[in-house]
Amino acid sequence: MSNSVLFCRKSPVVFPAIGPLVLRSLLLALVLVLGLGQTARTAQPAPAASAARQPRQSAWEFDQVGLKGVLYPSLMLCMAKMQVNPQQQDGELGDANGLLGISVVSPRAGAKAVVELTSSSPLVNSGRIEVTLAQKGKTYQVFPAVSLAESVVLQRHASPATLTAKLWLDGVPQGERTAQVSIASINDCVFGLKDDETYYGTLWLFAAYVNENHPAVQQILQEALASREVAAFNGYQSDPAGVRKQVKAVWQVLRRRGIRYSNIEKASVKLDDVAVQHVRFVSDALLSRQANCVEGSCLLASIFTKIGLETWLVALPEHMLVAVALDPQGKQMLYLETTLLSEATFEDAAKAGQLQMDEAYAKARKAEARKKSGKAGGDDDDVQEPYLISISEVRKRGILPIPDTEEARKRFFMVK
Repeated sequence: MSNSVLFCRKSPVVFPAIGPLVLRSLLLALVLVLGLGQTARTAQPAPAASAARQPRQSAWEFDQVGLKGVLYPSLMLCMAKMQVNPQQQDGELGDANGLLGISVVSPRAGAKAVVELTSSSPLVNSGRIEVTLAQKGKTYQVFPAVSLAESVVLQRHASPATLTAKLWLDGVPQGERTAQVSIASINDCVFGLKDDETYYGTLWLFAAYVNENHPAVQQILQEALASREVAAFNGYQSDPAGVRKQVKAVWQVLRRRGIRYSNIEKASVKLDDVAVQHVRFVSDALLSRQANCVEGSCLLASIFTKIGLETWLVALPEHMLVAVALDPQGKQMLYLETTLLSEATFEDAAKAGQLQMDEAYAKARKAEARKKSGKAGGDDDDVQEPYLISISEVRKRGILPIPDTEEARKRFFMVK
C-alpha cells in the first residue's frame, strides 16, 4: 500500500461520521448506480416562458464537479447501495448525495428552476431536475440525479469528459456552463480523503475488490478438492483444525498457480488530498499471476468468504494482510502474509502474519501509553491499532463486489 495509508482503526468496521459537505466531496454521487437506481429522465424541452414574466439573467455557475474534478467509478459503485442519508445543507436542492451540480441566485421568491446535465462521455448519462427557489436573492445549490452506463466497468484508464449544464428560470433559458472532468479507472480505489486538515479514512472500500461470487473462486475450490488436500469445504462444520486445513488447501492451490508479488499501486488519476491506489480484480490477479499485498488479500478473502468463513482485510500502515476466524466465535484467528504466496510455506506465512499483528498492537499500546503520560510528540505517537475490515459486516452495510467483466471471466478459464 502507498505511504498515504496513515490512519487505521480496530475492528469492527466503523463508518466515519462525515458532515454533509465532506460527504458530498467524498461520495461521488450515491445515485450513480449503473442504472440500478433512479434512472435519469430523457432530456425534455424546458417549459415555455410566461409572456407576463420574463426574469433577467441570474448569476449561476457550475458549482460541484466530481471529487476535485475527478469521478471515481469504483467509489460510485461501492457507495451506490450504502444506506447513507446525509442531511442537506440549507440551500441545497435535489440529490442529497449528488456530486454534480450548479449554484444559482434566485431572482424571486418561488422561482422555478430546471437544470439539465449532459456529458460528452457515453459513460455518464444525462440528468434533469425541476426545483423551486423559495427565497429571493438566496444562492441555491441544485444537484440533478445522474447515472453511469453499465460499460463503466470496462474503464481501465482515465479519460476526459466535458460536462454541460443548462439552466432555465421560470421557463427562460439562462445559457449553459461547461466543466472538464476526468473519469478514473475502475481499478482506482479511494481509501482516504483529507478535508480542512482532517483525514477521513475509507479503507473499508477495499472490500469492494473482494468478490466471493466470481466464477474463478469456484474453480480454485475445485482445484483444491482435486488435490485431495481437503475432503470438503464445509466451513465451520469442522473444528478449528479442520478449518485451518481448508484455508491451507486454498493457499496451496494459489501457490501452485505461481502467483508472485508485484507492486503496482499507481492510480490513473492522483489528487493531492485524496488517497488512491490501483487494485487488480480477482481475475486480473489470477490471469497475470501477480498480486500486491492488497490484491493477494482480496483474492484470498474472496475464497474464504465463499466457503462461509468470517474473513477480514487487515489494514496496517503501508501494508495489508488477510485474517480468518478458525471458529464461529472468532476466538482463534489466523493472519496470513499474502506477499509470501510464491516464496514461503503456509506455516511461514501464518507466522509472518501473526508477528506483524503482534508488533502493530505493541506499537499502538506504546503510543497510547506515551499520550497518557504526556510524553507524546514523535511520529510514532500517531500509530493506531490495525484496522480490520469485516467482509460480512460491510456486505450488510451495502458495500458489494464491483462486477467483473464477462470478457475477463472468459479469459480466466483459458488460463490454467
